[in-house]
Amino acid sequence: MKIRKSNRVDIPTIMEIVADAQSLLRSRGIDQWQDGYPTADIIAADISRSESYVLECEGVVVATAVISFAGEVTYNTIDGQWLNSNDYAVVHRLAVRNSALKCGLARQMMLYAEALALEHGVTDIRVDTHSDNLAMQSLLNSLGYTLCGKITLLSGAPRIAFQKPLAVG
Repeated sequence: MKIRKSNRVDIPTIMEIVADAQSLLRSRGIDQWQDGYPTADIIAADISRSESYVLECEGVVVATAVISFAGEVTYNTIDGQWLNSNDYAVVHRLAVRNSALKCGLARQMMLYAEALALEHGVTDIRVDTHSDNLAMQSLLNSLGYTLCGKITLLSGAPRIAFQKPLAVG
């Protein structure tokens, strides 16, 4: 297993993984990512900012995520309270190929994000998800993330927001 930065050649594969995630969310009655988001242009922009990562198993890309250190404007206002005001990394667009679900790959991507944050001297991670996305919430809870409140995306969609201070040393 290897996690690396994505490149433009990965876009079709990332979009296949996104399509898998959209299908899975739809089958669970969750309206997250059901409006064409994220698009290939969004993925290309993530890659251009060097924020897109993929996880490969035996040379096959099976998961993707964005790990950003640029902040998140929609986190400036929260119905609730963040644990602190430290600089933070954000994880967005985490998705796993359907054929690789339940193999712990989303967990590996989150753990990688935490390690990468610490390498950058950042001691907190923030992430948001749909209130009906119980699988993501379960993952976050199992990794020690704290539910901090609700945020609103630029699209107007509500999301629940989590934060985890990372152990240093």
